[in-house]
Amino acid sequence: MDIYLAAERAFQLTPQYSPEVARDRVEQHKTRLVAGTVGALFSQPKPDEIRVAALENRLEPFWLVVASSRTVYDRTCTYLVPVGGPEVRGVTVLGQELAATAQQRGAPAFSLPAVEHCVQELRTQQAFDAVTGARAELAKHAGAARAEIGDLSTFAPEGVLVIPPQVRATAVARQVIAEVVRPVQGAQAIHEERVDIETVDLIFRPVYAFEYEWAAKNKRAVVEFDAITGEFRTGGRRWSDQIKGIITGDVLFDITADAVGMIVPGGNIAVKLVKAVVDRGR
Repeated sequence: MDIYLAAERAFQLTPQYSPEVARDRVEQHKTRLVAGTVGALFSQPKPDEIRVAALENRLEPFWLVVASSRTVYDRTCTYLVPVGGPEVRGVTVLGQELAATAQQRGAPAFSLPAVEHCVQELRTQQAFDAVTGARAELAKHAGAARAEIGDLSTFAPEGVLVIPPQVRATAVARQVIAEVVRPVQGAQAIHEERVDIETVDLIFRPVYAFEYEWAAKNKRAVVEFDAITGEFRTGGRRWSDQIKGIITGDVLFDITADAVGMIVPGGNIAVKLVKAVVDRGR
């Protein structure tokens, strides 16, 4: 089996909303977001009682992996072909005489041995949170404007908190490859087995996290604003006190033939990993 790996890349998505626009949108809903439906109903906080305690402008990482497979194989089979009527006792097909036999239902039929030439093609695209490794509904961010990151070890935009990935490429590639490497049924001969890992991109998406304080109730809440889609939600958290640094690209992009072979069905299948040439010294 040949597995072809595309060039492993890292990107930073370009924000579609500024922090100022994001704050203005969140401010319009802060009472509901921070106090909650029940709190707003009984306590009726005034908007000026809820204030922004901190703003975190950060980049959150996710993996985007696209993989496809192609298997070309032959399988033998027998076609049961009905004849023209009950009076038919046999047929000549391609110079070969074949007997027609009675069937439980319908007209008599003759058996025609054949070899089916088959192609199985599968393709999938998946996004994964690069901190937890969980699947994430982030593929919609893939079409946003972006800039390629040359060297992850020096990637540190001014005034922006970069969340370091904790999940490596191999971990997510295994899950995606498992979806496109499927055994074929009844194969007598396999002529081609190929898997293309078309995309292995580490993408950093911009998020603004507003920490609000409701002093009268001693309550704090973090509202996260997606700077690509404009969506926001509560239940977030601040990362500032938890970040220790960023992992280098050579550690993150760690897909090897041995690692891929661990998830390919059939322990006796030889895996050949063909990597695209990537300049790691940029």
